[in-house]
Amino acid sequence: MSLPNKKGWLAILFIIFCLAIPFGITYYVSMPASQARYEGWRTRGRGIAANVKLTSRVSAKQLLLVKNDRVKIKNTCLVFRGLEKGEVMLDLYLLELDPGYAYPQRFSRDNNGDAIRLGDVTYTVASANNYSLTLKVLQAMGAY
Repeated sequence: MSLPNKKGWLAILFIIFCLAIPFGITYYVSMPASQARYEGWRTRGRGIAANVKLTSRVSAKQLLLVKNDRVKIKNTCLVFRGLEKGEVMLDLYLLELDPGYAYPQRFSRDNNGDAIRLGDVTYTVASANNYSLTLKVLQAMGAY
């Protein structure tokens, strides 16, 4: 068998190069360092909101309640329990009357601006989903 000429060697090198690329990529992707970089890229790609735990917040104008989070407002504690058939389920604790007893409250998620009084504060529903409830403060008696 005779040795290939100059063009034959180029064809052999081209075939070897074309086969080496997929094998090199497969080797690179299968290494643990590459897998760790991929996991880091994937978690960053989900956005910051996926890595941040939502917490309840109280301000003078609105109140954000996270599901099963207990929030103290004036002389009451509120615990958002979620949505059931379009109704907001909320536990109201009256601290001055009986701090260990929950008074279950139910009201429509779509209350069209109707006022809801919970303790000494009057609210309206700004937004609600199964994980969080945002109440807009309409009127508060006294100081927080």
